[in-house]
Amino acid sequence: MNFGITIKHDRKNIRLLVEKISKTKTNEKYKVIARNQSFVLQNNRPLLITKGLKYFPVKWKVVEGGYNHFYILEKITKAIEKKTLPSID
Repeated sequence: MNFGITIKHDRKNIRLLVEKISKTKTNEKYKVIARNQSFVLQNNRPLLITKGLKYFPVKWKVVEGGYNHFYILEKITKAIEKKTLPSID
């Protein structure tokens, strides 16, 4: 599954391509591709869903790529969640 996201940083819109790499019973992996670099993010959303913890926050971590700008990573993860999660009633 491929989709695009746009985040705002320093009054600029940054467009990123996101590709879902894998999904297991316990985690999901997404590859985020920018112009000159890419990195892989992993979350524990499938584990939370199977345990029925839909209001528990999803934990994200960088698995590959070594990108460590926390503020931008937080914006990227929120945009991915917004695109991939159905609305919570």
